[in-house]
Amino acid sequence: MISQKILDGTGELASGPGEDREENARELAAVVLAAGNGERMGPGPQKVLREVGGRAMLGHVLDAVAELAPRRTVVVTGHHRAAVEEYLAAHGTGAVAAPETAVQEHQGGYGHALLAAVNRLPDFTGTILVSCGDAPLLTGPTLARLVADHEKAGNAMTLLSGRLPDTVGYSLVLRSEVGEYEALLPPDRGDRREPGDGPAGGRLREVGAGVYAFEATALRAAFDDLLAGGHTTGEYLATVLDYFTAHDLRIGITVAEDPDDILGANDQVQLARVRAVLRDRINRWWLAAGVDIADPGTAWIDVGARLAAGAVVLTNTRVLGASSVAAGAVIGPDSEVVDSAVGEGALVERSTVTGSDLGAGARVRAYSTVFRSEVGADAQVSSSVLEKAALGASAQVGPYAYVRPDTRLDKGAKVGTFVEIKNSTLGAGAKVPHLSYIGDADIGEGSNIGGLSGFANYDGRKKYRSVVGRNVRIGGQNGLIAPVTVGDGVYSGARALIAEDVPPGALVISEGSLKQRNIPGWVQKNRPGSASAIAAALAQGETGELETADGARQQVPRTPRAPESPAANEPSTTDDERSTS
Repeated sequence: MISQKILDGTGELASGPGEDREENARELAAVVLAAGNGERMGPGPQKVLREVGGRAMLGHVLDAVAELAPRRTVVVTGHHRAAVEEYLAAHGTGAVAAPETAVQEHQGGYGHALLAAVNRLPDFTGTILVSCGDAPLLTGPTLARLVADHEKAGNAMTLLSGRLPDTVGYSLVLRSEVGEYEALLPPDRGDRREPGDGPAGGRLREVGAGVYAFEATALRAAFDDLLAGGHTTGEYLATVLDYFTAHDLRIGITVAEDPDDILGANDQVQLARVRAVLRDRINRWWLAAGVDIADPGTAWIDVGARLAAGAVVLTNTRVLGASSVAAGAVIGPDSEVVDSAVGEGALVERSTVTGSDLGAGARVRAYSTVFRSEVGADAQVSSSVLEKAALGASAQVGPYAYVRPDTRLDKGAKVGTFVEIKNSTLGAGAKVPHLSYIGDADIGEGSNIGGLSGFANYDGRKKYRSVVGRNVRIGGQNGLIAPVTVGDGVYSGARALIAEDVPPGALVISEGSLKQRNIPGWVQKNRPGSASAIAAALAQGETGELETADGARQQVPRTPRAPESPAANEPSTTDDERSTS
């Protein structure tokens, strides 16, 4: 089972960090090695910062170590030092002291990295627990048992081992005839599986996990001897083991009860394996806690997620980050919920929800995207995009609508099929049923916007707001040219063009046909330097220069000055020059 600290609903251990250790236990310091280059992992983040179950591998190791409440924790950095230190600065360790760092200036192997850490602990005399930062499946109980065995036996060193069918990349543990430690063969990257009856057809071999408990004084003496003798060309750890053997210092072995605990990730194949193992551990935990997971093999739940008993996770679904799923909520199939809260009885079906809150009974129907938004109780989003918006209780969006940032729909409001709306509010019960654009508008409760209507809010330089009062009925194919205010209770006829304020209770219509009138040269005169002015000038075919908006000069045709029009006849930018944006 993964760390109780990770999965407990309160984020706290049942017994507190280190409380399970014996009263006479020695002081403990922890060392986590995170200096490797990780070449076999390929390009991308530093190896120990690759995520497994929504947390960096280094974070998993630090969480497991923190359960033992070491007095000091030292992380050895090297390659990608800045990235690792940045992660450590942001990594919370609760009541445990924040990790310190030591630097391995060049790649000298496991023992050389360990020496860098020991130099940060010059006066420490207790037990030093050493682990690698790429072993995300280590658990606090396994480490605690290693330390307990080590201290009880009075060993100079105790190594953690496990039995695996495939020993590629691991040191082999050799035992004497009486079962005690005899030697540790260095890792061999070749295939060392042997015929037999074990899993995958290989005989289970005992391997070292790269996790050790050392008696600090003995370890420091071994390093002092190594440096004094000039034995600095080989692997330091092998020299330390030779020192212990030569001085009859006892070396013990603790076998991990679950061999998966010792799995590391040095390449993408191993990384995929540890991710799958952690996924299965997490899913078993939630199944035991009463969560209905339809297909555990395709359900991915991060360690930071929280699910209530009675929640349902369907096939091919991911619950990631700090998400929470309440009782009776259904996620999936084919869905992803990231850093979001899903209320009781809510539904997310074949959709993606990111950084959002879904109220009780909310429905996010197939093929929707909800991003950093609030969806109220019993509201519904169907085959639509919701971005940085808020839906009140029982509001409806879609299908095929786009709700852009800074939009709010109050209780029971509706944005229907093929509607785009941005930076606007819809009062309680207000509706925009279909085929419309609403931009920078405030629409009162109970109002209805007819199909094929648009709010012209942009004149090429500034955006303007429109205000539509309560219980207004805007007819089909209407155009509202901002800034404009339509009073409460107004009706408008089909194809009305509303460019002036309308008093409450009025009927607004557009009489007769709208006769087109062209005003030559208007763009060059009123929008000098704009892209439209340049394009218009170029279309005239004579060369010249025009100053652009940023003051630069550009070769363009020489454009004849447009004839002056009577001021009374020249349309204003609050008339038919508005566009939607």
